[in-house]
This record gives sequence, structure tokens and C-alpha cells, in this order.
Amino acid sequence: MIGVVSDPVFMEHDTGGYHPEDPLRVQYIHTLFSDPPEGVMLVEPVEAREEDIMLNHERAYIEKVRNTSASGRTVSLDPDTVCSPMSFDVALKAAGSLNKLTEMALSGEISSGFASVRPPGHHATHSSAMGFCLFNNIAIAAKKALSMGAKSVLIVDFDVHHGNGTEESFYNDDKVLYFSTHQYPFYPGTGALSEVGSSKGKGFTVNCPMSYGKVDGEYLAVYKYILDPIIRLFKPSIVLVSAGFDSHAMDPIGGMRLSSECFGAIAGIIRDASLKVGAPVVYTLEGGYDMDALRDSVQQVIEVMRGNKPPLIDPLEWQELDDMIAIHKKYWDL
Repeated sequence: MIGVVSDPVFMEHDTGGYHPEDPLRVQYIHTLFSDPPEGVMLVEPVEAREEDIMLNHERAYIEKVRNTSASGRTVSLDPDTVCSPMSFDVALKAAGSLNKLTEMALSGEISSGFASVRPPGHHATHSSAMGFCLFNNIAIAAKKALSMGAKSVLIVDFDVHHGNGTEESFYNDDKVLYFSTHQYPFYPGTGALSEVGSSKGKGFTVNCPMSYGKVDGEYLAVYKYILDPIIRLFKPSIVLVSAGFDSHAMDPIGGMRLSSECFGAIAGIIRDASLKVGAPVVYTLEGGYDMDALRDSVQQVIEVMRGNKPPLIDPLEWQELDDMIAIHKKYWDL
């Protein structure tokens, strides 16, 4: 059974007119679940406890977001990130709902999960909002999973932007492996190939930066030749996915050229490798700003999660892939 959180409450985080991170994003996705397909169970949103948010964020920052919301005004916390009167409550529900799906997956209540929530999270740092993100939902969920007894967590991030906040949270950690494919150089400027972790976490940050304009086959090669063997070697207790769909060819922000089917093919690689090590997979929404492309891409992922055959896309070998393998094979048998 797939657990899905999809609820109009996530539209109450108001980013104002003309903001790419539009409340309609979750409404478009919700059309996939208004009559849930077979094997999909809707899960009610729940608020995270403040102690859970503090697993990854400073108390002073949490209070800043709370007080900004309580002011009754809409305030920009950085040039891209808005905090409105309902934003604090909605952000608690975004983090709490992903925590709930993570808990359900670890207990075996669901086989996998998808949190269609906002605001997104992977740019938020310990002490600041950034890049449309208030709380780092996936970092909180990873730390929550460890606190529940998970021995290790793999985070996969296929957003077009590098998840700088997530990387920062686990850069020195060998229990949480962070894997990211992203456009580079691009916002936020992090995620270079040389960023591999430090101290006991060296080798547990796996950045796969890609230059502008990459297509389906080039992406699939990275997932097949780098992520697939890493999942089998790392053997995570759970796989959490920062699911950003802004690498789609139709996206107005990103510069990649992926089809909706490519996200289904990526989900297939994640699913099959995770099944072999007995790890459930839970997705959480990050980017994706063309409404139709976002909905269609999520549908591709959900169909693969339901057990359907993923789209067949042949991997393409290319020079940047060789460079990635040369770095990461120092730590993993690629």
C-alpha cells in the first residue's frame, strides 16, 4: 500500500502573486488522488512537534518563522522566500506529514509514500530560510528516522537545484548518505563534484553536477551507473527522495530537457534497487513549476510506485558521467 499526503491545507502558505512556488502546484497534483487509484491510501496531514523541527533547526530560527507568521503580515525572509500568516502552521504540517509517512514506512504500515506538501524544504539551513523553503522537511525526516531506530538513511535529490541545506545537515555524517543530481553551475551555487563530505562523512555526499541541457538518457545513466550500485552497497534502512520536477523540459526555471517519463524511469531504478536491500521509499515534493508537467511527472512516479513497469529509456554514456564515476569510485565500488 502506498501512503499519500495530498490536501488543500498546503495551499494556505501564501506566496503572493507571480511567485513560481504557487499554491496551485499541490492542487494540480491533488487531481491525481481525488479518486485514489488502487493501492493508494490517503493519509491525513499532521503537524510536526517543535522537538522534531529542532532535530535540524535552531530554536531561534523556529521562533523567527513563528513570530513572522503571527504578525499577520506577509514578509520576505530572503529574496525568494515568503512567510505569510499561515506559513508556520503549514510548514509544520509539511514536515509532520513527511515524518508520518516515514514512520509508517519503517513500521511496514505502508510499502512506500508520497508527500505532496509545500513549502518545499531542501534549501533551508539550520538557521535560515532560502530558495522558497522554510523548514528542511527531508532532513528532519531523516533525523527522525534515525531517532526511531533506522541504522542508515539514503536521501536522493533529483531537483534541478542542489539541496544545499540537506547537504549541510549531513556533510560530516556516515549514517545519512546524500545523493544529488542537479544543474551546475546554477542556484544556489553548491554541489560541486569535489563536495564529497568530510570527517567520518567523507564519501557519503555524492554530488552529480550536470551542465545545462541534459536529456533523459544522460540522467538515466547517472542513476543506473552511480546511484543503483550505491544503494546496494550502502543498504539503507529507508530511502527518502527530494522529488523536484523542475528538470522537466517545460519548466520555466530549470535548464534541463527531461520528459515526464524520465521521472518514472528514475523512480524505477530507485524502486528496484531499494527492493533488493529491503528499504521502503518515501518521496516529498520539492520543485516543479510548470503545472501540467508537474502533475504528469508525479503521475509517472506514482504508477511506478504502484508496481507498474517503468518507462524504458536507454542510458547514454557521456564525459561528465566519467568524471563523476572517477570521483565517487574512490569511496564506492562503481
